[in-house]
Order: sequence, then structure tokens, then C-alpha cells
Amino acid sequence: MLTKDEIQKLIKIAVEFRQKSFLVRSKHKIGASVITTDREYYGGCLIESVVTGLGVCAERSAIDHSVIHGKYQIKALCVVDTKQIYPCGACLQYLMQFYQINNQDIDIVVSDIYGTYKITSLKNLLPHGYLTKKHLFSLKKYQS
Repeated sequence: MLTKDEIQKLIKIAVEFRQKSFLVRSKHKIGASVITTDREYYGGCLIESVVTGLGVCAERSAIDHSVIHGKYQIKALCVVDTKQIYPCGACLQYLMQFYQINNQDIDIVVSDIYGTYKITSLKNLLPHGYLTKKHLFSLKKYQS
């Protein structure tokens, strides 16, 4: 369960990273952040491409930022936009890999730029995400 301080820090980081969005197709900035189970925070932003499909969602950018730093055990993800929006299906499925490492649900915080937020969970948003026992053995090396 997230504390109020953790939620506020997640939102603050996502708002900050939202400003770093790389926009070549739209003017739609989105920021995201994650907190790991050891309370490390990482941010990400929307990165667009002139070629459809080559950009990166803010959520996956934040997740990748944590992975780059060797952090695989994600406790929560936050996404910030001008209004509360939820992660897309691709981002939820991507996050499902990290759910499998701890076999613990991941909180999802959706917030507007003013700090008004809602909390849900990965399993609530993606109750039937793709899981496979075949790959679980390879994920064990990422557990603490």
C-alpha cells in the first residue's frame, strides 16, 4: 500500500518528467514515474516519433528508466496528464512482466497536473494479462 508521501512524490516526479516529453506529432505531454519496492523513484516521459509505432509511452519510459538502474521490483506506477488518464493496454502488459517477478499487484496512480488522483491496480485494469509459467523461471534472477 502506498503512503501519501509516496503518492505525492510519484506525482511530483511525473509532472517534472512530463515537461521533458519529446513531441514531434502532437502537443500532448505525458509524464510517468515508478517506485520500486526498495523506495527508489524513476521518471519517464512520452517520446514521439515521426514514424508511427517507434515512439515510447511515458509509462514504459519510466519502467525502462528503473530497469536501466538495475531495479526490477516495481511497487507502483503513476501517470500524469492534463486530466486523469489510464495506461494503455501495451503499457499494462509490459508492466505485467514486473508483476511476475514479485507476484504482487502493482498500484497504478492516475493524476492530473494539479495533483488530483485516483489509485487502482494492475490486476484491476488488466485482470487477464498474459502470464506464462514458461518464462517465470527466467524472471527469478530479478528477485531480491
